[in-house]
Amino acid sequence: MSEARPDPTRAPRTQQQRREETRRALLDAAVQSLIEVGFARTTTLEVQRRADVSRGALLHHFPSKAELLVAAVDHLAEMRAREMKAFASQLPPERPERSDRGERGDREAAEHGEPAPGDDPRTGAVLDLLWQCFSGTFFKVSMELRTAARTDPDLRRVLTTAERSLRDRIVAQSRTLFGRTVAEHPGLERALDLTLQLMIGAAMTSVLHGQSSQLDDLIDDWKALFPLVLASASARGQAGAPGAPGELTDRKKLKGKR
Repeated sequence: MSEARPDPTRAPRTQQQRREETRRALLDAAVQSLIEVGFARTTTLEVQRRADVSRGALLHHFPSKAELLVAAVDHLAEMRAREMKAFASQLPPERPERSDRGERGDREAAEHGEPAPGDDPRTGAVLDLLWQCFSGTFFKVSMELRTAARTDPDLRRVLTTAERSLRDRIVAQSRTLFGRTVAEHPGLERALDLTLQLMIGAAMTSVLHGQSSQLDDLIDDWKALFPLVLASASARGQAGAPGAPGELTDRKKLKGKR
């Protein structure tokens, strides 16, 4: 077997490029393993074998199994985010904005016959894109890690941090997809948090019972309710992500004042 000769026209890879290639190979191998054999059988040795790297290379990038698998889910999320960005050009156009809406507010604008923020085809299309994130491989892998994290403190610690970061990225990307009126609405973050919690529950039902027209109908109902949720969230004020530090304390303070 003849030895392959280096291509003189191709610049040699830098050390940074080699590190990035090794990291990507490990993440791709971890994702592939999670999809094919599940969390329980996805060991660091299995990922190392699939990526065809040394033990030292794996431990250099990911000192623990928990960090490796959470990074793999984040890797999947990034891939899904790129897909969503590609779909952005296919979204319906934004509705022309009324310059005086901000002065009058949502309720008064509705009294003047104007559609409420979020009551437009583009918002519905963006919510459909979000729902697709919970009906594929990404969610199934995430659900396995969530289940394992219940009895694995190390995994729970890393996964909790990663999910908070993912939630913030979803909110940021959604702002670029919604029309300007919705993107700048003060109730958007809370309305999106409610949307994500609804979709997580619906997706878990679909994993157990399979996709059904009933779930699709529920998502359609939520799209119809979204403008009301947006307005209600704005009135209640921003409260941050579900489970955020201080949220429970704030609720206890409010309960104590009643």
